[in-house]
Parts: sequence; C-alpha cells; structure tokens
Amino acid sequence: MILRTAAHSDIGHVRSENEDSYLCDDQHRLYAVADGIGGLPAGKEASELSIKSLEETFAAMQPASRTDYLHCLDEINASVFQLGRTLNSRLGIGTTLTVAHLSDSEIRILHVGDTSLFRLRAGRLEKLTTDHILENEMQERLARGESMLMLLENRQALTRCVGQPPPIIGDYCSLLLQAGDRYLLCSDGITRAASIQQIESTVSQAASPQACVQTLIDHSNACGGLDNATVVAIFVDSLE
Repeated sequence: MILRTAAHSDIGHVRSENEDSYLCDDQHRLYAVADGIGGLPAGKEASELSIKSLEETFAAMQPASRTDYLHCLDEINASVFQLGRTLNSRLGIGTTLTVAHLSDSEIRILHVGDTSLFRLRAGRLEKLTTDHILENEMQERLARGESMLMLLENRQALTRCVGQPPPIIGDYCSLLLQAGDRYLLCSDGITRAASIQQIESTVSQAASPQACVQTLIDHSNACGGLDNATVVAIFVDSLE
C-alpha cells in the first residue's frame, strides 16, 4: 500500500490555547484527530491523553491478532476519565476522537463526538462519521415517532465524548479501500468554517496532502480563526 499523508494543527486567531491533538503514524498507518471539549477545563490535556492512550493501547495489541477497536476505546476512555477525576472532580474532562487505521486493503474507523472523517472517491466527497450532537439524536428519535423538544442554542451540544463515565458507546466500521481514495480527518474548526462543497473542491484539487491541509487551515483562519483547526490528510495512491 502506497500512501501520502500530511497533518497540521493551528490555534487560530481567537483561542488562547490549542485544545486539538492529532496522530499521523505512517509506520502503523494509524491516524486520528481529537478535540478537547470547550466549556470544560483541561481540554488540551484530554485530547493529548486520548491520542497518547490510543498509541499505547494499539501498540499493546498482538500484531498477529485482529485489533479489538472498541476495547481500545474503552481503555482510552478509562484513561481520560481517571485524569478527569483528578483535574476536575465535579465535571470531569472530555474530548472527541476520530481514528482511521488502514490495513489489509481496509480502513477501520473508530469515532466519538463531532470531529469528522471524509472520503473523496471518484470526485465525490462523503462524510463517513456521524456527529454525536443533540440535534442529530433528536432527529433520530423523531424518525422513530418519539416526541422531542430541543432548545435551539443546545442543538450542537455533544451527547458522547471520551472521558465520560463508562461504559462509552463509540461508532466502529470497516470499509474497503480503493486506489485513488483520499481521506480527511478534521476538527470542527474546519467543518464550521468550510462548506462540504469547499472541502470537496479542496481535497479533489490538491496536488499533495500538504497542500490540502494548508489550504483548509488557511481558509479557517481567513474566516476569522474562531476555533482551533486540525487536519490529517491521507491519499491512497496504490493498494499494492
């Protein structure tokens, strides 16, 4: 498998601290973005620990065995939850986490929160993750015929995060790769600044992963840099 990758995180123009963290591990083909939850203390510590715990948990898995991704998530969540009890015993700490592992012609996706993973295939961009926010949860309940009320100002509130009291429920799936696929992991500092059409155009036209990453971060900052912006770009050139 031949990949080209790039990653970068930018603090933006407003926040005093960058609470995003990322992983771009080409040796293990393991990639991730984590975004510490605003409104809670120690967002930076939460996101950094989730990435560190991901690396350590993944490394501890036997190479010959099939990785238990949901078990990995349990371990990561336990680490962040325990740190939260120390740093903020009343409310805890939290972070989103989106992980992509490319192996055996597949991409394995593990996801909690509202960081995002996109795939560009045959010129079409598709979001492969679902935001775990109140608005989406309410829509799902309404589709089941349940009557729900939601305050407008709460619609973007997270319903799940890494660092919450266990058990944690994460999304996991495995999809086949194709040569020519382009994948993008990013924090909401990107998705709130750029439309799906803008992201699609940037990913499809970029000559390199580095150009893709920098263009999206530059766009976020040009829109005011209201949030930290983090991008990991993965271009699958060949599966051989």
